[in-house]
Amino acid sequence: MARSEDRTREAWHGFDRWATWIVPILLAVPAILGWQSGVGRDAACCTDAAAATAAPAAVAAPTVTPPAVIPDAVTPPAATPPVAATPAIDCASIASGANIAFAVNKATLTEAGGQALDQVIVCMNDGNYDIVGHTDSDGDEAFNQQLSVARANSARSYLMTRGVAADRLKAIGMGETSPIADNATVEGKSKNRRLAFRPR
Repeated sequence: MARSEDRTREAWHGFDRWATWIVPILLAVPAILGWQSGVGRDAACCTDAAAATAAPAAVAAPTVTPPAVIPDAVTPPAATPPVAATPAIDCASIASGANIAFAVNKATLTEAGGQALDQVIVCMNDGNYDIVGHTDSDGDEAFNQQLSVARANSARSYLMTRGVAADRLKAIGMGETSPIADNATVEGKSKNRRLAFRPR
């Protein structure tokens, strides 16, 4: 009888030791399974969230054809005013004086002055000529004398560029000393401002 009780106590003692470690394991199984399930759900949730927040795929912009450019209206160039025609040179009068245009108070030939000298060349024969400069009475007399000489030399140089030999031409200045018209009028002054081409 005593031996049977001892066996019984030993069996319960062994069961008690087995229960001390198996029971916690059995209790932990549901928790472990629940944690793994939660991890799966969280991973799926995070994956869905990442997919939701990902940048949308780029959409190709539609091709837009720019409107045709309409050119501005072209402004026609301003009309060039016609150059006043140079009056024909009277060959019979070049010895007394031809009206050759120069810049005001200068010995610079104007375009019209050059055209007039081209006509003088036609009138000249093969002889030699004195080119005599004259002015009106406006301004200083000494200045007018120098201006008349300078203008005669300017005309001589121009004729030489047109092929007239230099030894055929001599420049002389008379200033305001030999008027052919009244210096009191505009028309008279215009006639007095001249170059004479005298044969010699």
